Amino acid sequence: MIGMKASEMSRRHGELCPLDTTLKILDGKWKSIILCRLMKHEFRYTELLRTLPGCTRRMLSLQLSQLENDRIIVKQTDTSYVPVKTSYRLTPAGRSLVPIVLAMNKWGATYLERLIPVEAK
Repeated sequence: MIGMKASEMSRRHGELCPLDTTLKILDGKWKSIILCRLMKHEFRYTELLRTLPGCTRRMLSLQLSQLENDRIIVKQTDTSYVPVKTSYRLTPAGRSLVPIVLAMNKWGATYLERLIPVEAK
């Protein structure tokens, strides 16, 4: 299943599952943080890499490629610069994902607040 687009994953259980499509788009070690960064403004590749300590160039390229294939981000290349200027921004589909990501973040914060006191006992 590696390399499958999120839209192709929507039928992996033998039935149409939009939830699986959404989860596949967000599935990846760095995708959620990349989306959070791009919510604010577009980033050049190297600028984005600097904001992700521990993320390798190869991993960032892979995650960006997957998000681009799923039409969540768009890559812009400006060849008038040396070296070539490459930047990334959210597409309309990517911007429509922002409220979902923010809601998931809020849910996670609430979950952790409830979980941590239980584990501390």
